Amino acid sequence: MPPSPFYDDIERPLPYIRLVIVGILLLTLFVAAAIGSRGSAEEDTMRGKLAGILDPGLREKMARYAENMAVIRPEIRVETIDGHYSTDNCAGFIGLAGREGRARALAEHPLASVYEDCLVMRVLHNARQPVEYIAPVSGLARAVVNRLDPVSLKAMAPPWGGKAHRLADLGADRIDIGERRLELAHGDASWSLEVVATAEITGSPVEDLVVRIDRGIGNPGYMVLVADDDGTLKALPIDIFVIGGGAAVAQF
Repeated sequence: MPPSPFYDDIERPLPYIRLVIVGILLLTLFVAAAIGSRGSAEEDTMRGKLAGILDPGLREKMARYAENMAVIRPEIRVETIDGHYSTDNCAGFIGLAGREGRARALAEHPLASVYEDCLVMRVLHNARQPVEYIAPVSGLARAVVNRLDPVSLKAMAPPWGGKAHRLADLGADRIDIGERRLELAHGDASWSLEVVATAEITGSPVEDLVVRIDRGIGNPGYMVLVADDDGTLKALPIDIFVIGGGAAVAQF
């Protein structure tokens, strides 16, 4: 019996099929690796942001940012020259604050203090990790006392005022300095400042400080402390980093 013939036309396509299968497997592995790398990068970014949030309550809010931006709050309604607007959550508040006319009406609303932490969360969500630091966390309050120009605080300055160039020179009867919180007292008046977060907010590589200020009359407010070229710290209202889309430029 003659030997069986070879069917070259049948066997030749098999190596190509193998190559296609191998190619699909390699592509699958590449896509999985890319997704894993992206997920790791996002996790590292979030860990970096949370590390700069020093206030435990604020850190907890930022860890569930999307959820907290949607939490229902007391409804706030404003009337402007271009219409009537209302919102009952942080996401809507930030949307309204993106327009200067509406932002002004929001700032003057009696419920504005209920939504002020929305501005803080939004600013920190958009912030980056700084490259240079003003001081160790344990020395932040002392750095603020020695370097903050109280004139830049404007309405948030200590109630007894003065023209000093540093908080330390305001003539307080008592100054208590902790790691990131300081308190000044003058007669019956008290004033305190607490650093709640550090981040790159203004675009400078030097860290900016998000601070909560209590003037002793209720309704604490937030500001951002920015380092000038000579090392002086000057305060900026936190809402300027949200109004108009958040394109704030620190100019001293």
